[in-house]
Amino acid sequence: MQIFNQIRHFLRKIEFSFKFFKIGFSFVFIFVLAYFLDEMRLYFFFVIFVCLHELAHFFVAKKLGYMATKIHLTFFGASLEGLDDFTLNDEIKIVVVGPLFNLFVVVLCYLSFWFFPESYIYLNDVLIANLSIFLFNILPIYPLDCGRLILSFLSKKMNRKRALNLTKKISLFVIVFLFLLFLISFFFEFNFTLGFVCVNLAFLLFSSAKDTSFKRSLFAERKFKLISKGLLERNIYVSSKTSLYSLFKFIDDNHFYNFIFLDENYDIVNTLSEIEFYQAMKLL
Repeated sequence: MQIFNQIRHFLRKIEFSFKFFKIGFSFVFIFVLAYFLDEMRLYFFFVIFVCLHELAHFFVAKKLGYMATKIHLTFFGASLEGLDDFTLNDEIKIVVVGPLFNLFVVVLCYLSFWFFPESYIYLNDVLIANLSIFLFNILPIYPLDCGRLILSFLSKKMNRKRALNLTKKISLFVIVFLFLLFLISFFFEFNFTLGFVCVNLAFLLFSSAKDTSFKRSLFAERKFKLISKGLLERNIYVSSKTSLYSLFKFIDDNHFYNFIFLDENYDIVNTLSEIEFYQAMKLL
């Protein structure tokens, strides 16, 4: 029975993963371009590490108690909608982990080249893919990662709506600057890629992305759908000084949890079911 439940949970995760990704036209365009330029190997690594970049966002968000509705793959990865469900510090943690993951892979590649020069043949495309993803996402343009960080920091100084408007103005200025560089390229060496990048950045900036949001309420909703089909129960023992906020990291999709709080003498001082936890966090 336990093996059957494990298989069932695994299949649920696979089903959810396929529903979780939405592929945009610009992402397909890269495939066509890679095919005609005979760069399918590079495209393969690009797809792999774009997905890992976005999954890094997702797993940190889940540890903080948020559930993502969709990852929308585009030329640059995915645009993530920051809603008021976020605390600003959580938003910063979720956003920054994506570029840091790619930067980490880039550093590993350079270290490998230094100590094992023969690895260059195998890891050069990995390096290019991760460096490209990292550089795209540190452009100060919303909803790329750097643009989202700007939004988060501005939101600490002003209300969210005003911060978003200012972030979009900064983003538009950068896009116009890049487009001017594209026009200048006509007089030197025509750069079609830069023009394509500008068009997609403008589209991302002005299009809404309501289907790619992280919300704590969705986390609870998904869990209750799983509970309706049956979940194993598990007890988690924590210190009485443990904050409710930190309990999110213990919760997964495979079990229903009871939290048991112990004092310094290991005596039980309080218990909290997962349902009571969601109620305390105002998710129900």
